[in-house]
Order: sequence, then C-alpha cells, then structure tokens
Amino acid sequence: MIASLLALAWVTADQPGLPGHFANDEGTIISVNRGTFTEADSSFQLIAAVYRWMGLAELPTLAALIGVASYLLVLTAAISHTRLATAEWVDWAIIISCVALAAIYHGAYTKDLLTVGAVLALIANRGRGLLAELVPVAAMLLYAQSFRTYWFLVAGLYLVLRLALRARRGWTATLGVILVLYAGLSVVFPLIVGVDLDHYRLTVNEHRSTESVNTLIVQFLPGTGPVSGFVNSVLTFASFIVPIPLMLRGGAIYLVVALVLLALWGSLVTVIRSARLRAPRGAPVLTAFQNRLFAAILAFLIVQSIFEPDYGSFLRHLTPMLIVAMCLLLSLRHGAAALSARRRPASAASRVDQRGACRTDAAAMRTSAATRAQENGPAAASTPAAESAW
Repeated sequence: MIASLLALAWVTADQPGLPGHFANDEGTIISVNRGTFTEADSSFQLIAAVYRWMGLAELPTLAALIGVASYLLVLTAAISHTRLATAEWVDWAIIISCVALAAIYHGAYTKDLLTVGAVLALIANRGRGLLAELVPVAAMLLYAQSFRTYWFLVAGLYLVLRLALRARRGWTATLGVILVLYAGLSVVFPLIVGVDLDHYRLTVNEHRSTESVNTLIVQFLPGTGPVSGFVNSVLTFASFIVPIPLMLRGGAIYLVVALVLLALWGSLVTVIRSARLRAPRGAPVLTAFQNRLFAAILAFLIVQSIFEPDYGSFLRHLTPMLIVAMCLLLSLRHGAAALSARRRPASAASRVDQRGACRTDAAAMRTSAATRAQENGPAAASTPAAESAW
C-alpha cells in the first residue's frame, strides 16, 4: 500500500528524476493526438484514439494515474487469492519492484495500457473447464487483432505450450519443447513470411547504434538464414532469463531491474522444482491454472526474443506480464505451504498415537508384573515378561 501511494505521488509530480528516453512513447502519442505526427504506425494511432475516447488526450497527469491505478488493481487481483503470509521477503521485493516499474512505464501515455486487459483475462479464470481455457486465448486474439499483431503468435505458442506442458515434464524436457518451437519457427518464417526469424529486429535496428540506444539487442552470431535466426533468437531468450547484457550496458535503473528479473526467474525455477519433488509419481506438477500462467510466460518471452529491438523495450512490454509471473510464483508458494500444513497435523497425530501406544504398553507391563507377584511371589515382579514366558 505504501509503495503504491508513493508510486502514485511520484507520477503526479511528473516522474521527477526519470531519464527523458523513458518518455519516447508518450511524446509520440501526444504528437498523434495533436495531429502533428500523422505518419505514426497503427499501434500509436489506435492507442491515441483510445485516450481520446476516454477524454484523456489533453490530461496527461490523469491519464498517467489511470494507467498506474489499472496496473495496481490487476496486480492486487493477481495476489489477492494467495496467502501473502506465505510470501517470502524476495517475493515482497519483486512486488514492490512491479509497482515501481508500473510507475515508470505506465505513469504516462503508453501503448501498454491495454495489455493489462489480456493479463486480467489470464489471472481471473483460475478454475478448470472449457471457459477457463478459451477466455485467455480470446483476449490474446482480440488484443492482437486490434492492437499488436504479434500477439497472434503469442496466442498460437501459448496453445502449443499449454498442451505440451500438460504432461509431467522435467526442465530438460521443457527446454527441449522450447528449442523445438524455435527450430520450427526458424523454418516456418522463411517459408511463410519470407524472412529470417530475427529479420524484424534487424530491420528496426538497421539505423540505430549502441551509442544512441545503449540497450540495443545485437546479433550474437552475425549472419543470415534459418540457423542464424534460430541461434540468435534462442540466445536472446537466454539473455532475458539471465540479463547479463542489461546489467553491463543499461545503467543504474536497468541494473536494479536485471537483478529483480534474476530473483524472479530464479524463484520460479526453485518453486517449480520443489513442486515436482512434492508431486506423487505420475501426477501433474502444476494445476491447470498454474499451467496456463507458465505457458503464457514462456510464449511471451519466445515472441519477444524474436521481435524486440532493445532490452528497454523488452522491459516496457514485460512489465504487465510480470503480474502473471508473480501470480504463478505466489500460487506455488501457497501450494507448498498448504501441503506442509496438511503434513504437520498428520505427523502430530502420529506422535500422539505413538505416545498412547507407549502408555498402553507400560500399563500392560505393570499389570503383568503385579500378576506375577501375586502368583509367584515378590521376586517374580522384577522378572521381565519375556523371561517369565520361559
């Protein structure tokens, strides 16, 4: 609550201290709304129209507050169904970081205002059944149709991963599924789209340099063709998980965010591994809801590794999806705590039974000794029952 109030206050004060390059999208949207930039791409045109429809075209502070507040409401909805008492200090640190990122990226006119709608569709349907499966896909397709077309690919990969991860799979098998998807995309793109897998990133970055954009994503293996597209996209995916380039080239803000991402991904790996160890042999590791969240995160990261031109843009687009990641993390923490709570009473009951059995045995021995003393005299009372039997 305190972090949220501080974030809203900072946004109201027009984000003091934030470097100017974070406001590039805001400047473009303002220009489109004022009619001074008519050549902006369709996504800017659409989000500018949304702000005009909401009556916020000339109210930047109110638009910023609504953007941050909508993010915070969805984040609250994501974590409200979990027992926050089971959250660890690192979870709270990540939640506070999400609030800070919301203030940075949603505290102005932004193209990611509507992304939280797709996120809400993912976290709101926690049960099983056809409706719970279809609503997230429908939200992704609607978002893709009206705003960002690459979400069609996110939706397609999400469905594939949702089906592929239903079976109990270890990390090796999960990594194998991801690599197979990359291999398939590196072949399909040249055949269907007519370009290499990382073509769009190279096109955007053609007239940019690391001097002008210090978080630029460059080719790890220079070249063209399916193999180059495959290798570079996979390595970009890896750099999202272990964001070493962001640490080295991004500056102070990006260094902190990179550490937060390391903590988040590391925590998810840990809790999923723990869930695999706890699950009975042959039983599913994740619930249907958790599986949907996991598939959505992986699908989004795969698509971003294909299209994102720089790590700054990646963080901007990732910020709404961090809600999904936190929802999965806290859901798994809650599951582990619930299992431990079920086991503790069982263990306590077992100990009570053992103590009761010991008391019964002691009483039986005393009765046996008394009987022997009555029948054979006082000396027999000190003779163990086993010896008495002989």
